[in-house]
Amino acid sequence: MKRRHFIKSVTLAGGALYALPACMPGTSNKKNDVRTFHLSVSSGSLDDHPELFDLVLSSKVTDVWLTGFINGYWYYPQERITFWRERFLKKGIDAHLINIPIGHPFDLSSSGHGALGIEGEIPNITPKHWKKRTNADGSIFSGVSIHPPVTEENIDAIKRAKSLGFKKVFLDDDFRLGVYPGVIGGCFCPEHKQGFLNKYGYSENSWNGLLEAIQQRNLTETLDAWINYTCDELSSSYRSMQQAEPDVQLGIMVMYLGAEKSGIRLADYKGSPMRVGEMMFNDRSFGTVKGKTDELFSSLFHRRYVTPELAFSETTAYPPDKLSAKNLAAKLNVSLLSDVRNTMLMSGLTPYPLGHWSTLAPAMEKNAHLHAKVAGQIPRGPLKHYWGEASRYVGNDNPYSLFLASGIPFEVTDTLNTDGWTFLAEYDAKAVSSGKLKAARSNLVHHVKELDHTKKFMYLPETMEDIFRFKREIQAELEDVPYVTDELPVVCAWYPSINSVLLWNLSEDAQNLTVKFKGKDYSVPVEGLNAEFIQL
Repeated sequence: MKRRHFIKSVTLAGGALYALPACMPGTSNKKNDVRTFHLSVSSGSLDDHPELFDLVLSSKVTDVWLTGFINGYWYYPQERITFWRERFLKKGIDAHLINIPIGHPFDLSSSGHGALGIEGEIPNITPKHWKKRTNADGSIFSGVSIHPPVTEENIDAIKRAKSLGFKKVFLDDDFRLGVYPGVIGGCFCPEHKQGFLNKYGYSENSWNGLLEAIQQRNLTETLDAWINYTCDELSSSYRSMQQAEPDVQLGIMVMYLGAEKSGIRLADYKGSPMRVGEMMFNDRSFGTVKGKTDELFSSLFHRRYVTPELAFSETTAYPPDKLSAKNLAAKLNVSLLSDVRNTMLMSGLTPYPLGHWSTLAPAMEKNAHLHAKVAGQIPRGPLKHYWGEASRYVGNDNPYSLFLASGIPFEVTDTLNTDGWTFLAEYDAKAVSSGKLKAARSNLVHHVKELDHTKKFMYLPETMEDIFRFKREIQAELEDVPYVTDELPVVCAWYPSINSVLLWNLSEDAQNLTVKFKGKDYSVPVEGLNAEFIQL
């Protein structure tokens, strides 16, 4: 994208922000709001169009995130970053920094592409002196690998951020060592290969076995060691950055269902701000019921490792005009249902279309209002959200998520030994079938056709028709649980401590929904893709 077009589009976005109502609770300057809304903006765009500053002020955003160290470069002059930081602070808006520490994956082995879609002035390829990554198949990528001096130069960047006055830095564009979701990560270059073999005392044959296990997604002892070797590298780099400047709070952006296979041992980042992973960035992906439940599934999984106050969304449209305003507004409900307190609005280098804000602004207001009612509450229910070691280490990142749209309450668990029904994705189901994953109960549900014959758990294809059939079969067991009686795709979160439920209508059309609880019916109209709160 040419710079003049980029600046023009940012200015238009600022005009849209100007249109936001000043009374919006979610975008006020008050820090005691449950839900906050954050905006990122570059010093370059502010320099070229100073009027953008006043437009941002009119939006009542609580925090802005200025662009910092990108793929090994300081693209914008540091004195201008400081200038705009100080201007925002004087107006009561906190200013922080976003760094892209190890680059976004860019395929160098062919014509390739990069996930950021950057062309022209902002570099998508990391510096020449940063060694490129090698995938298990031998393909070469720029980004998402760590070789000297990547960590050292990022430490310098964080020190520079501190000297510029910043106290918070997000390590953005996915802090990971996996190229894409579902790919078993790590750099397979000669240096990393030898380091791995030396650390564990493995032979060349072990390396060949590792490559075969990766191809087959078979969690062998060697593959387990490789995944932990990769996690150790990323966690060590993070700790080095944090320890170098402990006064600067670092946060990480996690990819969709990001976990150990991508080098992200989430438990290592407890206490750090975390942007929970999302992926459905256009109407084609988010427009399906499965797209919405997959997105919610990922956010709920990552919330196991971060407190609500430190959790940030990845509320993204990419490309920015490919996600409709109604679907962008619907994305806010993912954070609402997973109690993610901080919304980070994103769209790559190009802002959302101007017209989106007339839909987005009231949705933000309503979402913040609903969030204040349920903040801190833990959803309970008979359907269990589970994402186990097999899925995290070798799975294809395709969760069994449609049960979330059943209208039956759910809860998140990290164990199989619970009441109710636990829904398993393919690789967790296979781990149970093989005996690698032990379960004391037989209340397990899966959708793997090849395991249809096993008696260890129930085979239930992941379709709404089958989900509703299952719902009818267990209806007699739901007497003490509030549930939606309609056979429509609805997420139902139950908060027994405040005797209430939160419904998210996944249909495009408005629905009159009925919740049944202890023999009593509660009816509520819910607009398409919207959420409503019911006091029982």
